[in-house]
Amino acid sequence: MGSNNNKHILFFVVLLFFLFLGEAHKHVRIINNMQSNVTIHCKSKDNDLGVHVLSHDDSFRWKFNVNFWQTTLFFCGFNSQHGRGVYDIFKADRDQSRCLSLCLWEVQDNGVHGFKENATMDDIWFEWQNNK
Repeated sequence: MGSNNNKHILFFVVLLFFLFLGEAHKHVRIINNMQSNVTIHCKSKDNDLGVHVLSHDDSFRWKFNVNFWQTTLFFCGFNSQHGRGVYDIFKADRDQSRCLSLCLWEVQDNGVHGFKENATMDDIWFEWQNNK
């Protein structure tokens, strides 16, 4: 009887490990492909990642874990000479399967483009909300 209890306890410990600690980090990288600068400000409900000015070919990146409830959301405000906008850059219900470990975004003259991991073509395109 004691052996069965130990097996159940071990099973639940392993289950809890995978539920709470076993999720791999997600990485987000935003690259400025425009010739001009772009200012970005990214944050979540709990984390303000600050304001960053990216020149041509510069990038900003961060990593995090998706929360237990799968509601993790990071959004970024973009301001460039071509336009501006605020967009959801990581949204757990959209990006868990899109971005196994890396979510790549490129800032271009016509907006912000998102790429599935290891893809060469964008699958999300956020046009600038307001042209300057």
